[in-house]
Formats: sequence, structure tokens, C-alpha cells
Amino acid sequence: MKFRIYWSLAKAVLLESIRRKDLWVIAILGFVVLAASSALGFFGVAGLEVFVKDLAVTVLGLFSTVIAVVTSTRLLPEEIKNRTLYPLLARPLTRFDLILGKYLGAVLVTWTGFLMLAATTGLAMVLFKIPFEIIMLQYLVGKMMGLALVCAIGLALSVYMTPPAATTMGFVLTVGASSISRALVLGYAAAPPAVQWLFKLINTVLPQVHLFDFGSRTVYFNWSPVPLWAMGTLLVYLVGYAGAMLAIAHLKLRRQAL
Repeated sequence: MKFRIYWSLAKAVLLESIRRKDLWVIAILGFVVLAASSALGFFGVAGLEVFVKDLAVTVLGLFSTVIAVVTSTRLLPEEIKNRTLYPLLARPLTRFDLILGKYLGAVLVTWTGFLMLAATTGLAMVLFKIPFEIIMLQYLVGKMMGLALVCAIGLALSVYMTPPAATTMGFVLTVGASSISRALVLGYAAAPPAVQWLFKLINTVLPQVHLFDFGSRTVYFNWSPVPLWAMGTLLVYLVGYAGAMLAIAHLKLRRQAL
């Protein structure tokens, strides 16, 4: 019974995204990428395979993250603003069911847009006759897990902040995750021993979204696949951190007067 509720909520988010033409923008973008790749391929790309792969990874990573942040941070605020939340809660539906269903919807929309872009960039790589490696498949799986984490973060931020603030903070925590982590490591090394624990704590609490990105391994050839134990560890981290974010969102929404 719960599965039907979650699926109905997630499907509604996907249909709303299609109505708003969000996914149509992604489809057009994919077509542009494919057309540009075809034009480049017409002039030949001998020796530029690494550049093509790097461009594909950059396009996939950037635009899929934008989809995840924008979609997840606007779902609940729009429901509250448009007063469409009240008919939902009038049904046998708890607030946590609502959060989980909206989260699954955000993940569904984000994964759909990501796979659409992945299909067009994959066709571009076929045009360039770039060989397929198993690390490419692992990159897709890892990126999808990372995007699911981004959606959980965005949804939690949207409950505590205004939509513009949540979107901005979402980009800071996801796009800048790697830079923030490196800064904390440098700060830890330079800090006195008495306060080093603070840098460790902050780095532990902040989302490590960059761990799911195998783009640097994918770009260059002959990299060995990521060990399965590492993929499993990332999955455990995703479930734990995303679950914590949804719990934090529920804690706020449960006490909020609607």
C-alpha cells in the first residue's frame, strides 16, 4: 500500500516536470550536444578522445546537478505556496510519507534527465569511435547515487530556508563539495592540535558528494574499475546520509503549522 502512495507522489512530480517543460529543455540540450559533437566529428578528432570524454563528463555532471538542486528545493515550498499540500495531507498520508514520496519524485526526474543526457553524450562518443570501458558504466551508477544524495540535501534545505536560499546553499554544498573538503583538510593540517577535531567534525557532517564522481578516472583510458566494496560503501553512505536528511526535513515539517 505504501509503495503505491510513494509511486503516485513520485509520478506526479515527474508529470509536473514534463508539464513545466523541464525535461524538454534537457532533451533540447542533449540534441545541441549531439549536433555539436557531430560537427566536431566531421573535421576529425584524432588525438582528442580525452578532450571529448572530459567534455561529456563535464556536461553530464554540471547539468544533472542543476536539475537535482532546482527540482528538489522547489517541491515542498510550491506545495505549501499553492495550498495543494492540504488535499494530500487530508488523505491517509503522513508527513513523512509526503517527504519520501516527493524525494523519490525528485530522484526520478533527476535520473530521467541524467539518462537523457547520458544517451546523447553516449551517441557522441560512438560517433568518435571511443571504446567503451567498464569504468564508464561505474561512472553512471556512481553519478546517479550522487544525484540521489543531492536531492535529499536539497529537499532538507527547502524545509528550513526560502527556495532561493535553499537553491544557493544546495549549489554551494554540492558543486563546491570537493573544494570545501580540500579546504577543511588544509585547515586541519595548519590548525593547532586542540582544535583539529573541529575540522574533522565539520568535514564529517558536510556531504561528500564528490566521492560519487568518477569523472577523473573515466576521462583517461586504461583505468582499472572501481572495486565493488568501494561501490557498496558509497551505497551505504548514500542510504545513511540521505535518510538523515529526510529525517531532519520531517522533524521540521512535523512541527510546522501548515
